[in-house]
Amino acid sequence: MQPPDQSVLQGAELRRARRAIVKVQGNAESCNKHIEGTGFVYAPGRIMTNAHVVAGVTRNLEVIDASDNRHTATVVRYNPRRDIAILYVPGLDLPQLAFDGDGSRGDSAIVAGFPKGKGFTAEPARIGGQLDAEGPDIYRDTTVRRKVYVIRGQVLPGNSGGPLLTPEGKVYGVIFAAAINEEQTGYVLTAEEVAPDAAAGRNDTTPASTRKCD
Repeated sequence: MQPPDQSVLQGAELRRARRAIVKVQGNAESCNKHIEGTGFVYAPGRIMTNAHVVAGVTRNLEVIDASDNRHTATVVRYNPRRDIAILYVPGLDLPQLAFDGDGSRGDSAIVAGFPKGKGFTAEPARIGGQLDAEGPDIYRDTTVRRKVYVIRGQVLPGNSGGPLLTPEGKVYGVIFAAAINEEQTGYVLTAEEVAPDAAAGRNDTTPASTRKCD
């Protein structure tokens, strides 16, 4: 497969999408952890991220936008099996990203998010293929099957929960892991895979338990 195409980072579409991508942080008191990750606005006042980003978080959950404004967030959907969480931020006046379910092998993409200590970063990527992946849930309690893209590109700690963007600024899926034994390889939950949680969390305002740290 060809290496990622650097030119995908030049478009106005990425600058527009950037405004919908936020840093997620909070404190998980039960394990004395400060968590950091990435999320993105997909519906009014709703941010999608990974469940493992907010696992066990009980205090100071907030999102930080492109203008460095901080917004208090509440977890309203927590799915450790799929590794998706939905955060509710009432009155959040940010653009929303649309999903694109048509990613296929060889397509150019962008890994966008907040790797630890680096601030907002966008890296070129390329979809290597889609598979039905079998693996553990975030607590390693049970085995789950999920529709996943394998991508070639740099995925670092902190990118979790961020979008894999199309060159047009839509969302192919949600970044959730980097390969342990292969450099420049990451894993992304497809738009189709996360659609049930996106739909369920779109109008929910009831706080959900983040259970225990992962």
